[in-house]
Amino acid sequence: METNQYMDMFLDESREHLQSLNDGLLSLENDPNEVSVVNEIFRNAHTLKGMSATMGFNKIAELTHEMEDVLDLIRNNQLKVTEDIIETIFKCLDSLQEMIENVGNGDPEDLVDVSDLVKKLSSISKGEPQPAADAAPAAAEAPAAEAAPASSLDYTEDDKDAMRAAKQGGMVVFHIHIRLADTCLLKAARTYMVMNALDEIGDVIKSVPSTEDLEAEKFDHDFDLVLVTTADAHAVSDALAPVSELEEVKIEEVDPDNLAAPAPAPAPAAAAEPPKAAAPAPAAPAPAAKPAAKPAAKPAAKAPAKPGGGAEKKHHASQSVRVDIEKLDNLMNLVGELVINKVRLEQIGTTNRMPELTETLEQMDRVTTDLQNVVMKVRMVPVSQVFNRFPRMVRDIAKELNKDINLTVEGEETELDRTVIDEIGDPLMHLLRNSLDHGVEHPDDREKKGKPRTGEVGLIARHEGNNVVIMVTDDGAGIDAEKIRAKAVEKGLYTQEEADALSDADAVRIIFAPGFSTADHITDISGRGVGMDVVRSKIESLGGHVDVETKIDEGSVFKIKLPLTLAIIQALLVKVQEEMYAIPLGSIDSTINIHPDDIKTVQNQEVIVLRGQIIPIINLGTALQVPRTKEEDNDDIFVVVVYVGERKAGIVVDNLIGQQEIVIKTLGKLLSGLKIFSGATVLGDGRVALILDVSTVVQQ
Repeated sequence: METNQYMDMFLDESREHLQSLNDGLLSLENDPNEVSVVNEIFRNAHTLKGMSATMGFNKIAELTHEMEDVLDLIRNNQLKVTEDIIETIFKCLDSLQEMIENVGNGDPEDLVDVSDLVKKLSSISKGEPQPAADAAPAAAEAPAAEAAPASSLDYTEDDKDAMRAAKQGGMVVFHIHIRLADTCLLKAARTYMVMNALDEIGDVIKSVPSTEDLEAEKFDHDFDLVLVTTADAHAVSDALAPVSELEEVKIEEVDPDNLAAPAPAPAPAAAAEPPKAAAPAPAAPAPAAKPAAKPAAKPAAKAPAKPGGGAEKKHHASQSVRVDIEKLDNLMNLVGELVINKVRLEQIGTTNRMPELTETLEQMDRVTTDLQNVVMKVRMVPVSQVFNRFPRMVRDIAKELNKDINLTVEGEETELDRTVIDEIGDPLMHLLRNSLDHGVEHPDDREKKGKPRTGEVGLIARHEGNNVVIMVTDDGAGIDAEKIRAKAVEKGLYTQEEADALSDADAVRIIFAPGFSTADHITDISGRGVGMDVVRSKIESLGGHVDVETKIDEGSVFKIKLPLTLAIIQALLVKVQEEMYAIPLGSIDSTINIHPDDIKTVQNQEVIVLRGQIIPIINLGTALQVPRTKEEDNDDIFVVVVYVGERKAGIVVDNLIGQQEIVIKTLGKLLSGLKIFSGATVLGDGRVALILDVSTVVQQ
């Protein structure tokens, strides 16, 4: 089979299943008695095993198979959840993650040695005392009745003649009903493997749907076969056992002379269960396969609900499609070009006073706006794609630090542009590691302070206007402004006088300075002096801003503010001499006119007073070194008041042009060092305007 075309699908699905396994295992660790969680973990492991076996990745299949054995014993109450078992399965997930990433990079899966883990899992599954294994058949008897074989098919006279001839020749006729797992991706491959397995022990004389329909995948998840063989029901069951992703198998012996009311054969029905059980057989003695017979009974119990559930699943799957992000980028670029030309047409219509064109453009404006919104929504993905990796990380780090930490996640459904989502993982990881290492105290220290021994860390996302705010909170020790000042002076970042002049809030912000760290010892978790600088640089490169609020012994809040998208935004166009610049509307507080006399000087910094607040002002022409070709009338000065986090500043410009929708274009590698600009845009008349990075302008 050509597997290359399925590789991307396999990698995506595998990562999703690994994430589900991590989430489920964390839940199981918190509540070891939650059976539904164990069932969910088992299903994910089983599906991952089937997928990897189909793709020929036997090492991955072997490890997930051993995990399945242990999970099966847990869900059948034959094995108690212990810390050792949880830790072992977590190690398995880490190894599986590494193996799948290796496969994705074109490396062999066996670069990761999992032999010790396989042995450990095998010893765990074999370590159950015999009475627990003996008890399984009794437990399986009740489900056997529920797992009754499928009802009789409609047999033609030719079918009946063939079955009678087989019976006279000493052969047995079996009707086999098979249901594939809902998560099965390669249904045709599964049916082919089933047919091959049965051909080894007999002949399939009938299939419903037909063989052609099975090969073309023209069926939901169920199909029926009629097999003539000299083997018994147990042998049929054993033949099907190696085929994965068979959620349900029912076998009944058919009497061709009495087809009106076929009676289920009790022994074969019980034996029908081992398709899932026989797979563990190589790792365990034959009797141990019996307890595993129970899993297949569970789906059988759900059989009545299947038709509705199956139809709904199929319908839902047909409503979604995976699209390469590059195609969406191209689509967004085309929409951007459309917006640029729309603005150009609007200018032509206004300049030439063409009412018909203006009227048509109003319609076009609505269509392009709707198209833009649709494309933007397609690119939006929930932040849960980033958030879901952190519960496991927090759990591991907390154990390493011997701290009790509870992570609370809120707003996972909040959506962000895919390009932003791809970039915020590392900054958030740095902030969380910082809170875990430096923020939350050791349980004994917390107790001395009168706090609960368990520290609280929060990861919160929410919408604020055209921005998304992500906060990392903790109820730890907080950040000591005095300690920050002392370190800043020690490292030569500030003089003692400059440090003393800083407010506590500004002193705390020094943690975002390059190379600054308060850690006395370098650890694997934090303290290398690169984390906070990386956070600030990365967030600002995304057009966002990061700030911190803290109180001693109450905790800290790191607040990241990000634009919803990086493609098309509303901006205010301003003029400095003959140059045009764009300021993103999301950073603007207000625009005001002031008189030169309103400008004061405080500590060599020009400031104005706005609504009782002292605001520093920056002359954009001076900051950008724009040559002055003409003198402007000094009666009125235009000031754009912007904010960076909680701080405000005024940017002095020569003229305000107006608000406009702009398409952000990157500056390219040649101009990538110009931090003061976040990009450029093409205006309606074809001119290029540079887009200001407000945070860089204000901090200069």
